[in-house]
Amino acid sequence: MEPKNILVVGAGSGIGRSLLEKLNATPQYFPIGISRRGVPLEKNLERGVNYLCDLGDQKQILKFVSSLLQYWKEIHAIYFASGDGLFLKIEDLEWEDLQKHLTLNLSAPILLTSKLLSSMKKGALLCYISSTAGRQGFPESSPYCASKHGLAGFAKAIREEVKERGIRVTTVYAGAIDTPIWDGREGFKREDMIPASDAALFLESLYSQPASFNQDEILFLPPKGVL
Repeated sequence: MEPKNILVVGAGSGIGRSLLEKLNATPQYFPIGISRRGVPLEKNLERGVNYLCDLGDQKQILKFVSSLLQYWKEIHAIYFASGDGLFLKIEDLEWEDLQKHLTLNLSAPILLTSKLLSSMKKGALLCYISSTAGRQGFPESSPYCASKHGLAGFAKAIREEVKERGIRVTTVYAGAIDTPIWDGREGFKREDMIPASDAALFLESLYSQPASFNQDEILFLPPKGVL
């Protein structure tokens, strides 16, 4: 049996990097990642490699998609794990920072879905990693909440578009996971958060579930709940 082609968007750090490592440890998968921390795709596509693609740059995304589709005729799963935080009082928000944030957290997943969906068939998985900030509001987090609510709303619409094709769409509302997004933020105990490696173990299991059902929306929290 040919290995399953899986793309991890945002594999340079945090959840995405841990997920790529977990998938790469499973022989039946052929996973790759993309992020701005990756290496250039020059010749052959190699299993488990994180490739260079600045998700804030439309031209780089389109170039990578064009290259990828020369190697992969079918994509079995895409995990959208990219994103950053923009945590500040709304009065302190600058236009440039807002645009960069929304491009990375929302526009890039939308564009990638648009360009790669035609390569997905029945049983494939689109997994959008949102946040508890995609379900509720938090102070000094309005741009972040807006981007994560937007990602969840996009996933709901795509689910309706592809359900007749048998493509699964899952939105994960992730609680606090110990990743660099928390660096420099006070008032949060990292020991209360889910380790990124444990989150990767859970996310990997989503694709391996039977294709006869779809896990539409999942609330994924540490034992202490929303921190």
